[in-house]
Amino acid sequence: MYELSTFFTHNSETKMIPSSLRLIFAGTVLTLGACASLPAPQPSLAENAISCSLPAAKGSFKGSCEVSCSVNALAINFDGVESKRACTGPDRTVEAEVARTTVPGRWLGAMQGVKPEDPTRFEIVPSAQGGGMVGRTPFGWFAITEMSEADGVLRLRMNAQRQVRPNAEDIAIIARAIELLPSNERWNKNDDRKCPPGQRQLSMFCALQQATTEISGGVHYRQPALQAVREVLNTVDPARIKTHRIMDFNNHPDTTLAEVHALMRKAQSNLEKDIR
Repeated sequence: MYELSTFFTHNSETKMIPSSLRLIFAGTVLTLGACASLPAPQPSLAENAISCSLPAAKGSFKGSCEVSCSVNALAINFDGVESKRACTGPDRTVEAEVARTTVPGRWLGAMQGVKPEDPTRFEIVPSAQGGGMVGRTPFGWFAITEMSEADGVLRLRMNAQRQVRPNAEDIAIIARAIELLPSNERWNKNDDRKCPPGQRQLSMFCALQQATTEISGGVHYRQPALQAVREVLNTVDPARIKTHRIMDFNNHPDTTLAEVHALMRKAQSNLEKDIR
């Protein structure tokens, strides 16, 4: 099980968590208000979804989530399911834990991702488009259709037929990432997806991460800006992509900085069209 104390101790985003929130996870019991009374999610996933059952556990809710096959395969885009990555295999069960923060309407915790090295940040936040809630998971950002707390169990269901739409902030993130890579001297072509502060050279992944921090105040692995870049990468030569799309494209011997800029500009243009 991913313990929240471990998550906040070792995750690179710890510095962005308020100290009051860290104290809560250090032992102070949260007073959890009642969620909207909605039907509990069904145990079997008939469509692309994430369905969680999280029993109360010492100031947080800890349990498991069922993740449908195509969601686990990262096949869900803004417009639906990418057919080349879609699958119909059994659901995957992942461990998850979440607790209400000191900010009204916002929850924070951890969820297993696709690979052991994937960041585990899991948030529940109000939708930026207004109305409803969004689950920010390691598999993508999805609209929450059911959320209830009853008999000491928090139940969630997310509609994972498509990812939530981006907004103007995501466009600004990509524009800033391009600015952070002005020349080959500032470009790290040997990315390992580790982005310590103060780097003189940045990979495409780390430029996007730093831009996200500067503009949104935090980092999330499945930020729509990064998802937009991944969707463009789905259309490039598959020989340049093996495991991690952004890292692999950045590191491929044939990739030039001009191609990195062009790819991010294409993602930016797609987002601009999407939110008009």
